[in-house]
Amino acid sequence: MTTLDDRIRENREAVDRFVAAAGLLPATQWSRETAPGKWSPAQIAEHVAISYELSAAAMRGAFPGTAAPRFLRPVIRTFFLKPVLKSGRFARAAKAPKPFEPTSAPAASEVVLPRVRTASAALEQAITAEARAGRDTMDHPFFGAVSLADYLQLQAIHTSHHRGQLPG
Repeated sequence: MTTLDDRIRENREAVDRFVAAAGLLPATQWSRETAPGKWSPAQIAEHVAISYELSAAAMRGAFPGTAAPRFLRPVIRTFFLKPVLKSGRFARAAKAPKPFEPTSAPAASEVVLPRVRTASAALEQAITAEARAGRDTMDHPFFGAVSLADYLQLQAIHTSHHRGQLPG
């Protein structure tokens, strides 16, 4: 059985791969759309940082966006979260919910990439604190009850998904 420590390691590896790949991009490519109408590497990186930041906020019960109605959360968990966790990837491109969207002009890689690492570490700390307090699930604003290990696995899958969107 996979432990929370395994999921933390997997998440760190996903973040390391993402930051390494993004860090190799020349400055001229950082702010350029990857394709017409698609995010730039800067926006992708900012989105990943925002995702970790808002995930840590959700762990604290302070998600700033609008939560899904409670009666819909099991449906969202069944038809979105479970297939992603089972396959280890996102099935198709989906539009990010508004709170997770990057700005139109994110900062330089020297600012955004450390932000990804800091935000990821903050989420890991929040999850570890919950586990030490004897809790193994969280009440997610879209999915409802989710195990801490599954939630961190989702973050690693998400980060890997966006690593695949970076040029090169």
